[in-house]
Amino acid sequence: MTAVACGAAIVAAAMGPYWRIRDVAIEGAHHVAVDAVVVTSGLLGSQAFTASSARSRDLLVHLPAVRDASIEIRIPDRARVVVTERVAIARWASATSGAEWFVDADGVLFSSIDPRGAPDLRITDEQRSRQAGDRLDPALVDAATKLARLGPQELRPDATSPRVVLAAGATGLVLRVAAGWEIRFGGAERIDDKIALVRRFLRDNPQRKLDYVDVRSPDQIVFSPS
Repeated sequence: MTAVACGAAIVAAAMGPYWRIRDVAIEGAHHVAVDAVVVTSGLLGSQAFTASSARSRDLLVHLPAVRDASIEIRIPDRARVVVTERVAIARWASATSGAEWFVDADGVLFSSIDPRGAPDLRITDEQRSRQAGDRLDPALVDAATKLARLGPQELRPDATSPRVVLAAGATGLVLRVAAGWEIRFGGAERIDDKIALVRRFLRDNPQRKLDYVDVRSPDQIVFSPS
């Protein structure tokens, strides 16, 4: 009976208020607010002996900006959370809603509390409405980002204020410039060949009046007026 009583006392003590996690230290949070990480982890106020690092990690990686997380429970009443956030490579804007997200190399859209936390490379999506957590084709994101880096120095002098758009239908990726003409790239396949093709054409035709240049097929070029 004494052993049973001692065991019950130990269990009661472990489950009592003196072994609850009272402090959760957060490291690595930049895009996500520290308070949001604490709440999402579910650790604060939980029993230190029964808190699950694995469950806490599963909860945290559901935050779109969090790529991974490691959790350490420190008896009697502390926890340490280190989050690995996604690295923004561009900004993805919705033409319909006006909302804008950051996007990483894996194609995951996420929001951030830091408005300057992504490069000033913007792609406008005219195809459909998106939301944080959506995953785009990484090849599409890579191609769109390459186009967003192009400017007059890579194209020709009148290619000012270039804007990359993911257009509806088969047109796909389009680069539109302030002069009123555009370059139609289509899909992400062979994007480097398409860029090289259009750069050669524009270099050889620096003054030609244009409505569009179409390099959706990287083996030929179509332009208007022809």
